[in-house]
Amino acid sequence: MASNALDSLGLISMALFEGDQWRYDYEGKPPIRSHVCVGYVVRHHRYGDGRYDLLLQGVCRAKVIREVEHDPYRKALLKPTETTQTMEIDLLNERQRLETMLNDPLLSHLTTVSAVQNLLNREVPTPTLVDLAIMSVCEDTEDRYSMLIEKQVLRRLSFLEQLLRQTRKTLEMAEHLRPPKTTDDISLN
Repeated sequence: MASNALDSLGLISMALFEGDQWRYDYEGKPPIRSHVCVGYVVRHHRYGDGRYDLLLQGVCRAKVIREVEHDPYRKALLKPTETTQTMEIDLLNERQRLETMLNDPLLSHLTTVSAVQNLLNREVPTPTLVDLAIMSVCEDTEDRYSMLIEKQVLRRLSFLEQLLRQTRKTLEMAEHLRPPKTTDDISLN
């Protein structure tokens, strides 16, 4: 699959399985979920045994119209779900609010937030920044999938802001509950 993708446009779609059937019948083509992410192979490394490491950059969200018979891997006919793009100028206030949250000193200690902060100085479009932040900060597969399905960037942004607020609140509680340190910087824990 990777070899074929690299020989053509370099596009691969990533799907999640529906249910647990894949655990027991992987080769039997267990059902996949209806929405996928289409990614472009930015970098790759092929190992001597034929395996690949791929770095993908998301191109679009898509809905599976139908699977197409093909071996040795699965193929599907897809339809993009985002047909209109939000103008960056319409997201200026939201972008500023998100950047403020991501630059919060308490949240900045998190590796996942720190990784997203590295994108703030680059010209990454706000919808892309939101999606990358969700994928970095959110660990729950179901929440990630619900954000993949969500077409509206403002709704995805609202989810991200709520997640960051909850995370900050948890960090504040942890700070408050941390045992005091002695003057010689020894923890009394």
